[in-house]
Amino acid sequence: MRTLLVWMGAAVVAAGVATAAAPDTIDLSSLDDVIAPQAPRDSVWDEAPLDHVSFTGVGQQRFYVTGMIGESFATLADPVYQVFSGQGGINRSVFTVGGAAGVAFERDDGRLRIEAEGRGRDDVTAHFNVPSIASGNWAAADGWSALFNVWRDFTVSKQVDLYLGGGVGGGGYRYSADVTVAPTSIAGTAQVASFAWQAGGGVIWNISDRVAFDVGYRFFSIDPVDGPIRPIHVGNSASVDSQGRNVGNGLQQQFTASELLFGLRIYEPFRRWR
Repeated sequence: MRTLLVWMGAAVVAAGVATAAAPDTIDLSSLDDVIAPQAPRDSVWDEAPLDHVSFTGVGQQRFYVTGMIGESFATLADPVYQVFSGQGGINRSVFTVGGAAGVAFERDDGRLRIEAEGRGRDDVTAHFNVPSIASGNWAAADGWSALFNVWRDFTVSKQVDLYLGGGVGGGGYRYSADVTVAPTSIAGTAQVASFAWQAGGGVIWNISDRVAFDVGYRFFSIDPVDGPIRPIHVGNSASVDSQGRNVGNGLQQQFTASELLFGLRIYEPFRRWR
């Protein structure tokens, strides 16, 4: 009997020790209402969150850059070409590409944009040939323009704006002509540079608060300049232009173009690196 009681006591002690050693199960479900999940940071670039561009207020300003590409329906009105070809001017559709950088000032109904723009244009060329009678080649190559523009954007909806404006500056090209009407040949080359201007408008589609796509029309013009044509040969004689006078003096040529442009504009392009 004593032995049985000893074994029973030992069993009770062992069970008590095992119970004391095992930790009680803790119910943490009640803490769900106390500890809320943390929201992710607004910026991975620094500890301070970045304000969204849509918070830009009236009177504030944003820097932007624009890339442009399009078609230039160009006309070179050259008197010598008109005489020999019987046409009013050299008309060609050429490729144009360029870019602009500026500042946009926010307004209640849109924005005012002031920018500097530079563009290049493909060569405008012409050729005619009447066998054994006459032939000629003309080119206005390496066309360029550098303009200071002012544009006014008008808000139509959250995503659509309309704009109007224009700019002034300079433009030019490398002119060359070589015409033969037997037995006379005349030719000329010159770097042309003169005052230039443009005016136009278009439609803007705001893809986001920082990116916009626009389609626009512009009329571009370079002021008239004297043609550099001079006689170089008459029959079997030497040049008759012994004093270096140009036949083209007083016969002005002019470059104009109607242009369709597609542009992609990015506001605050360097904001991530500030």
